[in-house]
Amino acid sequence: MVAMLGQVPRKVRRDSLVVALRSLGYRTKGETFEVQGYRELRGRRRFHAKVETFGRDDVPRAATIDLHIDRTNADALGRHAYEVEGPVIEDEMERIVHTIEAASRSGTSRTTCPACGKELFSDHLEYHLKIEHPR
Repeated sequence: MVAMLGQVPRKVRRDSLVVALRSLGYRTKGETFEVQGYRELRGRRRFHAKVETFGRDDVPRAATIDLHIDRTNADALGRHAYEVEGPVIEDEMERIVHTIEAASRSGTSRTTCPACGKELFSDHLEYHLKIEHPR
């Protein structure tokens, strides 16, 4: 499988990657050498992002971001098909890279949305509240 590949735009802490993906609505799972994120789409589809961390707390600039869409079905063994290219995937890759690039450089300043409990970068909270919880 060949997926849409991107690169981490700058050196970033591993926990900053997790918060960046969560702020975009991804469920995250950390493994020794990568951070994985899943975000549900319509019609038994989901984004699946994997970021190489090389087993370190500081992820180097240009580490690989692998993004594709999983097409799940009712297979008892959990097998699924993939979508690996297209404008939807390109747009999502841009969102991920932009969010990582916008993260605080002086460490991960995190907060939790008081309305929904989602973990965010503190400088994203204002926009999250305007978009997700308008009054």
